[in-house]
Amino acid sequence: MEQFRRADTFARVVEAKSFSAAARQLGVAKSVISKHIRELEQSLGVRLLNRSTRSLSLTEAGQIYYRHSLELLQRANLAMTELRQYQNQPTGTLRITSPIDFGTVVLAPVIEQLKSMYPKLNIDLQLDDQIVDMVEHGIDLAIRVGWLKDSSLVARKIGEAKMRVFASPNYLAHHGSPKTPIELAQHQWIALTLLQSPLKWLFTDRKGASHPVTIESSVKANSVSAVVALAKQGLGISAIADYVIADDLITGRLLPLLSQYQLPAVGVYAVYPHRQHVPAKVQVLLDLLQQHWTHLNSAPARR
Repeated sequence: MEQFRRADTFARVVEAKSFSAAARQLGVAKSVISKHIRELEQSLGVRLLNRSTRSLSLTEAGQIYYRHSLELLQRANLAMTELRQYQNQPTGTLRITSPIDFGTVVLAPVIEQLKSMYPKLNIDLQLDDQIVDMVEHGIDLAIRVGWLKDSSLVARKIGEAKMRVFASPNYLAHHGSPKTPIELAQHQWIALTLLQSPLKWLFTDRKGASHPVTIESSVKANSVSAVVALAKQGLGISAIADYVIADDLITGRLLPLLSQYQLPAVGVYAVYPHRQHVPAKVQVLLDLLQQHWTHLNSAPARR
């Protein structure tokens, strides 16, 4: 950085044809200009300028250095301009990872809006219900649904998703509907593979009383969409974040259970590598996602 500053000072002196004029342009004392030029010549081991009390000219070495320093300064200024655009205007490629169902149900409309606003911004969306290493895969933003583990990454809470217990009409016609959480232990349960077994759920009733229940799963699947699909086939009861099954509840393909009880809500987080100097492309997506999530959860069908 110091070498760059000296090169800039040198170019100013050459163009201004005097130390005094260069000092006025840069807003520094003439002694500072002299010091920079002296240090530059010492570091290079050559004399760059012939100077007297009345005139200043480039040596042969000075001509070579001036030509190359101009190229260096032009490239540096171009880099700074591009970096300012990168920081202030969404550009390049935005790499996102998200759970599959959150990506298809919640994130896809947000990305459509983002692309309509910034058509030249490229999107690389990776949907995976497993946790993806952000640093290893060069991810700009990750969506996490659930309970976060300690991490050096920065997490911004977008909101919370309600957990819904549900089953298909076919399953309930054959096995009946549980009336209390403890009765869930007597039913077939479909669980996500990544959850610990047996499942330990803590329900709360409308009076605030707790109802813990331990459930052994009879069927497991490694994706949320698979859990929902199996439930539709009548293989058992499950509990999933409400945004995943909202349409199925409206159409009656799935039915809500234990509506007088609540499970703890799960957090929805946007995770990114650094708190400072967040790129514009990430910040814009964060803002759009926050707005969309707030709108989703204010809709009457979601209450």
